[in-house]
Order: sequence, then C-alpha cells, then structure tokens
Amino acid sequence: MTKDTTSTRRSFLKGGALLAVPLATAAPAAVLAEDELKARLARLEDQAAIRELHQSWLRRVNAGAGDAVAPLSALDHAACSIAADHAGEPDAIEIAPDGKSAVGRFQHLVETETRILPDCTLARMAHAQGGGFVRQVERRMLKVEYVKACGGWVIARVESALV
Repeated sequence: MTKDTTSTRRSFLKGGALLAVPLATAAPAAVLAEDELKARLARLEDQAAIRELHQSWLRRVNAGAGDAVAPLSALDHAACSIAADHAGEPDAIEIAPDGKSAVGRFQHLVETETRILPDCTLARMAHAQGGGFVRQVERRMLKVEYVKACGGWVIARVESALV
C-alpha cells in the first residue's frame, strides 16, 4: 500500500492560515500591553508628584508659612509642626480612574499648641515671658485630597483625625 504525499495548493494555504492566526492575535495583545504599561507609568509618575507636593507642603507648614497652614483648619488647635509617623501605617495614595483627582492618607505626628487664657497671675506671667502655651503631640491620620490643575497637582482639602 502506497501513500500519496503530494501536496496541493489548498493544503498549503490551510497550513499558512493556521500559522498566521497566532500572529494576528499577538499584535492587539502587544498594543494592549503597551497601553497598560503607559497607564501604569503615568500612575507612578502621578504618585511621585503627589509625594513630592506633600513633602513640600510639610516643609512649608513646619517653617510656619501662612498659606501652607491654611488647609489645616480641620485641626482643633494650631499645628506647630508635622512629622511623618514611621511607626504607623504606610502612606497610601489612590488616584481616580480619570487621573484628575487623588486622595492620600498619611499618618503623622502633629504637634499642636493651645494658648492658656490669661485669667490668673501665673498665666499672665507666662505670657509676659513669651510662653503661655500648652503643647502636645498627637498621632493623626491626614486625609489629603488633590486635584490636577494646569498639568500639576494641588492640594484641595486636608482632613485630620486622631489615630
């Protein structure tokens, strides 16, 4: 019994079509992977920009800049300084799917200052000597809302809660 091994043009085309199917599906997958990488890179760049803005804002708060302290109106007392709480939860930055807003949650040690009312002699003496304040350090969770405006991130609102 002999087997006929001659090929025809039809069998050649079938084989070529079967080989081309994986190549046709690989091209859209490569495009999707590239788009996913671009989106991830943009998200990482936004997170880095927000972290830099947050650090810059903390430096201005600690230096006593009035414009930087204004968003801290959510605090019960005047904030003297804010430092990162390295023993607390790690920072979390969530960027909205549209990429135009974000929310950051940061645990910090906030030093607050409350003025003693000068209703007694000791309080008046303390004020005369440049004192008259009670300072305390509290662990707080700062929830900072950011908005992308003019190509950069800005702080829209700051909320504070005791941890």
